[in-house]
Amino acid sequence: MKMFEQIGEFKPDSLIASQEFPILKEGIGLKAGQGVLKRGSLIIKSENAGYIAGSTSTTGEGESAKTEEISGEIFGILTDDTDTGEDASADNIPSVCYQTGIFNREAVMTAGEAAGLAAYEYDMRKAGIYLRNVQKYE
Repeated sequence: MKMFEQIGEFKPDSLIASQEFPILKEGIGLKAGQGVLKRGSLIIKSENAGYIAGSTSTTGEGESAKTEEISGEIFGILTDDTDTGEDASADNIPSVCYQTGIFNREAVMTAGEAAGLAAYEYDMRKAGIYLRNVQKYE
């Protein structure tokens, strides 16, 4: 290995907007079959469906596919891109969520939702997740 070799590259994504509020993390088991979930996805904890991205769940394929509303509470924000696969009957996928902190409003996303992030902002504040607008510098 060379002494001054560049091994990796760091490119900030501005998900974390500030460290004024403690950032806590928790390991979870994401429900399988949700495809690839991106860093910054809003995670909801449901008694029936487990940890999911968004508040809807689709079962079946093609014309037999059924989408239903899932009730639950805001749990956190996904720390890393996670591939949950396509098989919903598989085991839960280990992952990590930010449970509290101040995050960039533009970097947090909801999956499969018609409603935007604003619909969840009040519940996010109750969970200790705060959103801020962040100036982009490029």
